[in-house]
Amino acid sequence: MLRSIVYLVLLGWFAVSAHAQEREWLLDAGSEEAYLIFGVPDTDDVGVSLWCPLKKGMVNLYLQRPAEELSKLKAREVALKVSAGSETVTFRGKLDVAAGGAAAVIEVEMPATHPVLAAMRDADRLSIEIGRHTLVFPLYSADVAGLIDLCSKG
Repeated sequence: MLRSIVYLVLLGWFAVSAHAQEREWLLDAGSEEAYLIFGVPDTDDVGVSLWCPLKKGMVNLYLQRPAEELSKLKAREVALKVSAGSETVTFRGKLDVAAGGAAAVIEVEMPATHPVLAAMRDADRLSIEIGRHTLVFPLYSADVAGLIDLCSKG
């Protein structure tokens, strides 16, 4: 009887594990743009993404947050403190609240040679601070070097 219960518990745990996908890093490049996205594949669940037009020398950091989280930020530009490894920099991000006010998007543009991007190659986490909110993303499998290569001027 005990074996049956243990078997059923394990079977249930494996079934739940199979359905609960976690976010992961994915590097994808098309003919004109490249994307490094931290999210759940084949869903709209994206924590943070970096994208660029190929070989133009610029990278964009893109962050979508619930609008209520950023409701106190009235300006069209917001301070975004980004840290990776020993590098910390404050950017002025463009804030755009989607129609209906459910989501807010913050985007920052930086050169592909920016020190914070270089630091992301070897760091174990990326930290982004917006107002009173701090978001931390693991970098353990992020192909930041691949993105920098695709984005750097050729």
